[in-house]
Amino acid sequence: MLQVNDIFVAYGGTPALHGVSFEVPAGQIVSIVGSNGAGKSTILRAISGMLKPTRGVIEFLGEPIQRFPAFRIVQRGIAHVPEGRRLFSKLSVFENLLVGAYTKKSPTFRQKTLEQIFSIFPRLKERQSQRAGTLSGGEQQMLAIGRALMSEPKLLMLDEPSLGIMPVLVDRLFDVIKEINQSGITVLLVEQNVQRSLEIAHRAYVLQTGEIVLRGTGQELLASEQVRGAYLGL
Repeated sequence: MLQVNDIFVAYGGTPALHGVSFEVPAGQIVSIVGSNGAGKSTILRAISGMLKPTRGVIEFLGEPIQRFPAFRIVQRGIAHVPEGRRLFSKLSVFENLLVGAYTKKSPTFRQKTLEQIFSIFPRLKERQSQRAGTLSGGEQQMLAIGRALMSEPKLLMLDEPSLGIMPVLVDRLFDVIKEINQSGITVLLVEQNVQRSLEIAHRAYVLQTGEIVLRGTGQELLASEQVRGAYLGL
């Protein structure tokens, strides 16, 4: 579904990614793990059109998209849930969800998708008239994911979804990611919770200072001495 080929990305002339290549097969959960500052979020921003690679190709469903503006990438079927959620805090839960469906004009589609999201996140249905900025951290993350799902993505990209969430809710969050994947949506997950992200990943990549240094299935990387020592403290 997604093929990233030898991309280089820089911030103000400072290199952030150095020849990164990986693929995301349709129907899978693919995790990118690594320490803070390794370049994980930069990869997602490049795919979603927020940053332009200085070199390399990003193909989605066989089409190069690295020069597309962000709105066209959403229209093609990629949704990005950024780190920090980036909700419209003064808008209600319901209004935030509708913003996610701006590329979909059919009221019937919007209503059907809303019902699906409320079935995944019943709390959002209970809080749909509440301002987004007054929600708890876990509820805000639910809303950010729900807003992305309103665009009916083929590929859902999640950037640090467990960040700032109470430990008691983290297990539920990862269960939800698996449920979304099982519904037919491909998932690209960037996450500092290495253990949990590798447990649910079909395949995974370890990013270190802007380069892919390890790749394999989630279980293979969980068993890797290098990963266990560097990221799991084992």
